[in-house]
Amino acid sequence: MRYFEEKRPTVKIFLHHYGKKDLESYPVYARVLYKRKKLELSLRMKANPSEWDFDNNLFIPNKQYNIHCNQKIGEFNLAINTAFDDLKRGSVQPTLKMIREVITGAKVKSNEMSFIEYYDQTVEQKRQQTTVYRQSTIDQYTRARNHLFNFLIRKGWKNIQLGELSKNFISEFENYLLSHHIESLGRPMMRSSAVTNLKRVKAIVNEAVRAELIEKNPFEGYKVQHDKTQNISYLTLEQLKKLETLDVSEYPALSRTKEYFQFLCQCGLRYGDFQSLRCYNLEYSTDGLLWIRMEQQKTRGTLHFPLSSIAKKIILKYQGNKTGEQYVFPRISNQTLNKHLRTMKIMAGIKNQVSCHVGRHTFAVQSLDAGISIEVLQRLLGHKSISSTMIYAQISHRKLSESILLLG
Repeated sequence: MRYFEEKRPTVKIFLHHYGKKDLESYPVYARVLYKRKKLELSLRMKANPSEWDFDNNLFIPNKQYNIHCNQKIGEFNLAINTAFDDLKRGSVQPTLKMIREVITGAKVKSNEMSFIEYYDQTVEQKRQQTTVYRQSTIDQYTRARNHLFNFLIRKGWKNIQLGELSKNFISEFENYLLSHHIESLGRPMMRSSAVTNLKRVKAIVNEAVRAELIEKNPFEGYKVQHDKTQNISYLTLEQLKKLETLDVSEYPALSRTKEYFQFLCQCGLRYGDFQSLRCYNLEYSTDGLLWIRMEQQKTRGTLHFPLSSIAKKIILKYQGNKTGEQYVFPRISNQTLNKHLRTMKIMAGIKNQVSCHVGRHTFAVQSLDAGISIEVLQRLLGHKSISSTMIYAQISHRKLSESILLLG
């Protein structure tokens, strides 16, 4: 009689998205295979490809951090096998879902948990992973959750369960985002904002799929429509002049906001990078120019560019005697800044949308109009792909065409 060794789960450690996305570092994941089923789990660590041993699927042990991470990977492998053995000893036929519940300590049944409860639980887990998720990312998940909750209340679906999610659900949620009047904005949200909210909800659904709480991903095959050009709002030189000459000296908060916005229009920083700018991010070159060198919050890529004389004057005013890790600009929320900007645009008689991000768009469009090449602008904006920068070139070309048509 021949005896066959009982099949056990196999674990493969890999770099998530490696070969698909061009990143500086990649999340380390574990793929667990058992009885033709697959489970993928994040190990809550990242690796630079130059420090990864692709033959052995481990960190190259050339420094203490990498050695520590390899120990964690070993502990994970041990936890998988221990969970499998414990379940077998309990006369249970193990499944990947059971193994996951044992090693994470979270026993979740899809038929007992509503989607909003799972969303809250997952975001809370992300909130605690401060080395993986920035606060700005958690804030995006929170805003998407608020829109999702309001949508569920309006539809009477507050207790909709994970297994009940469908493409129709996603389609109706997208329609709600694009059509529901937001009181603070005085209009429905722009498509770009709707896409951002849908992406956060999709990320939560993907987590549920990986955890085997949903059999079929409702987002599979669902295409979110992108329309990048219609959402680009920027100010003309004439409108910028109106804001520049606007007298808000009696209102200190508006005076500061005016300078903040002028700075953003001069350098094109995103709000998150503007607020995270520290004194050690500033450096002088031999020709006397003041440069910014910092890691972008959104892409983690490095920004390195010189400041115009106007931007330099503003930044030196707010830096004062601050040094090192101190923030250059005072702490202020994006919502508060945008609220002040809406007040100022009404005072200046400007009809266009005005926000912190409009400052970035304005910088891009005005830079191209001033003759800066698309390749240089890509570097200034910190875009990984030039296709993102080309959106502004389309706007600049459209403005040129309209100007020629006016000449007859």
